[in-house]
Amino acid sequence: MPAYNKEQTKARIFDAAIDEFAANGIAGARVDRIAEMAESNKALIYSYFGNKEELFAQVLQKRLTDLAEAVELRPDAVPDYIGELFDFMVANPDVLRLVQHETAHFPPSAAPHREERAAHYADKVTAVATAQDAGSIDPGLDPRFIVLSLIGLVSWFVAAPQITEMVLAREVDPEVLAAYRAHLIEMATRMLRVR
Repeated sequence: MPAYNKEQTKARIFDAAIDEFAANGIAGARVDRIAEMAESNKALIYSYFGNKEELFAQVLQKRLTDLAEAVELRPDAVPDYIGELFDFMVANPDVLRLVQHETAHFPPSAAPHREERAAHYADKVTAVATAQDAGSIDPGLDPRFIVLSLIGLVSWFVAAPQITEMVLAREVDPEVLAAYRAHLIEMATRMLRVR
């Protein structure tokens, strides 16, 4: 076991928890496996992070914060958002898996950090509405539905790779990723264009 350093130990626990929760969800995750992967012990996990649900909530919040910091929906580049979101989600499929496990475990009204996250999505809706006011996005479309649609178009590709491969009749490789990314941006541009 490595020499004890509180911050390093917490970081190892957190990284192990990301992997464990992404692979097994909340119900299937095991604190003893997290402790083993982190070269720590269960008592420290409970001491630092509380119970398993609290640890999951912190892990999910951190990964969603990573996403928010990496991908911004800007009023002057709404269609580009979908390409940047696609890049992040393909490179970080654990984020979507964590969200799927959250869906299976919590009712929508009990989602961890719901208010903070709702405020973040409200900022995205405001960015779209600002683009509509500037005349670059069709004002006849509901900005909330635009945000939801852009997220949804990316999520399915990552959430169900088996279906992606069946529809495309080929394995996903860098060529497919580049082509689908370009398709998403072009499709978003056409869908959101002022008529």
